[in-house]
Amino acid sequence: MQTTRSLAVVTLWVLVLLSPGISRAEWSEISKDEDVAYYFDKDAVMPVHVSRYTWTLVDFPKGEKTPGGDSYKSVMTRWRMYCKTDMVVKLSVSYFEKPMGKGKEVAAEDAPEFRLREAPIRPNTYLASLKKEVCSPKPAS
Repeated sequence: MQTTRSLAVVTLWVLVLLSPGISRAEWSEISKDEDVAYYFDKDAVMPVHVSRYTWTLVDFPKGEKTPGGDSYKSVMTRWRMYCKTDMVVKLSVSYFEKPMGKGKEVAAEDAPEFRLREAPIRPNTYLASLKKEVCSPKPAS
């Protein structure tokens, strides 16, 4: 019980410390249509073995509502992508009142470390496009 509480406190502090850097991220567009736009932070991609940690931002120009009824216009998500297995794990989600991750954070969800669930990356989705961006080998300079 104490370990879980300590882990929650540490996770919260890490998120607080990372938040200013993320809100000033240089977002690169993945795909866009009239109802939604998908971006990722190219500079924040972190390789770990055959996985990549990355942030995405989804903008909803017309706005959406959380299950709790709060209005939001953008969602920032932290992912772990498994490049070899085409699987992904959602680690953290934050909902913001304004586009591009700006304004007040109206809701947040963090996946408990002991219950991380891998999900397949479906073809022709923004996550499939993201995987191509973050998992492809970098060209030699």
